[in-house]
Amino acid sequence: MRKWIWVFLAALIVGCGPQADQPADTIATGPWRGEIDHFGRTLPFNMELRQGPEGLEAVYLNGKERMPVEQVAIDEAGNLELNFPSYSSGLSAQVKAGSMTGEIALTRRAKVYRLPFTATQGLSHRFFDTPAGDYADFSGRWAVEIYVPAFGFRQPAIALFEQSGAAVSGTVLTQVGDFRFLSGEARGQDLYLSAFDGGGTQLWLASLDENGSLRGNFDSVTYQAAEWTAVRDPDARLEDPLSLTYLKPGYDRVSFSFPDLNGETVSLPSERFDGKVVLIVIGGTWCPTCHDEAQFMVPFQASRADKGLEVIDLMFEYSDRFEDVAEQMRAYRDRYAIQHPILFAGDSARETRAEKLPMLNDIVAFPTTIFIDRQGQVRRIHTAFPGPASGEEHENYKREFTAFVDLLLDERA
Repeated sequence: MRKWIWVFLAALIVGCGPQADQPADTIATGPWRGEIDHFGRTLPFNMELRQGPEGLEAVYLNGKERMPVEQVAIDEAGNLELNFPSYSSGLSAQVKAGSMTGEIALTRRAKVYRLPFTATQGLSHRFFDTPAGDYADFSGRWAVEIYVPAFGFRQPAIALFEQSGAAVSGTVLTQVGDFRFLSGEARGQDLYLSAFDGGGTQLWLASLDENGSLRGNFDSVTYQAAEWTAVRDPDARLEDPLSLTYLKPGYDRVSFSFPDLNGETVSLPSERFDGKVVLIVIGGTWCPTCHDEAQFMVPFQASRADKGLEVIDLMFEYSDRFEDVAEQMRAYRDRYAIQHPILFAGDSARETRAEKLPMLNDIVAFPTTIFIDRQGQVRRIHTAFPGPASGEEHENYKREFTAFVDLLLDERA
C-alpha cells in the first residue's frame, strides 16, 4: 500500500473511537455540511456524526444512501480521521467550535488527489440554505451522453431521477456501471447534484434549454472535467450487457491460476470446483460498483453454498505488485465478510486483462460476472452491476440473476 496510507493508518486510534479521557465536547455530533474545493468548483456534501456503543461514528449521506465510515478516530486536540482502507481513501480535519478544516485524500492509480474542504456543524441542506420557490421537474428517465475531453471519448448513459419538491436524487447508469447515489436540488431551470461517499466525488450541474434538453458539466476525481447532455426518454436503453464480453472462437472454457490473499494458488479448473456452479466476478477494490456487488453476492452465495454454489473474485488492481495492494484487498474482504476466494490477477490495464484471460474477447467493465455450470461450461457473461442507486434496474437484475443461478443449480452434474 502506498506510503501515505500507512502514515494515515498509523495515526488512527485503536478501537476507532475517542479515548476514555477525551473531553465529551471535543466534537459536536449531529448533522454536518461540508464544501470540497473540487477543481475550481464547490462540491457540497453531508454527513452525520454520532456516539455509538464503541465510540464516535460517522455516516456520509447521499440521497437514500447512508454510508458508514469504516474507521473513525479523534484525539484530544480535535484531529479527526475518517478512513476507508478498502478504498485507500480518507478525510483528515481539525475540528474547532463547530467547524472543520482539512483535506480529503482519494487514490487513483499512482496518484493521490488531496482536496481541501471545510465543514460546519448543524447544517443539513445540500446546495442552498433555503429551498427554491420556483423549480423545473427533472424526474424520470433521460437519455444521456457524457463527453470527456481529457480522454476524447463519448459515453451513452441513462439518468434516473426522482424529485420531491425541489429535492432531486437518483443516478446515472452507463454500460460499465452506475455513478451511485446522487443528491441535490432543482432551482429554476437549473439542476444541482453531488456525491461524496468516502471513495469518490461527483458534481453534476446542468440547465434546461428552450427545447427541454439538459446541458451541463460533470466533474469527478476520475474524469475531473466532463460535459453532459440529456433528453427525456422513457424508452432509453443501453446495449445488452450479455453481449459485450464472450469467449473467443476456439475456446470453450475459462481457466486460470492466481494467488489468493495468503499467497496460495487457486486454479480453475480444479477438484475443489468440480461439479459446482461457479461465478467468477472480475473486479477491483477501487471500483465502487464492485463494492455494491459484494454486498449482494456475499449473502447470496451463503444462501446457496449447500447446493453447490461457488464464487471466485478475480481482482485487477491499481498496481501489478501484490504488496502494494494487499492491505487494501484484505480491508475489502473484511468490510464485506467475504469467505470465498479473492485472487490477485494483476493491474487493471486493458493489456493485462487480455494477457491474463486470453479466452475473453474483452473486459469492458468492472465487475463482469462469468456464470459457469456444473460441467464447467460458460453459460453467460454479464457486464457491469446495476447498483442499488439504480432502483428498479437493480431489483430487476437481482431477480434475473437469482432465477438464472437457481436454474444452473437445479441442473445435474
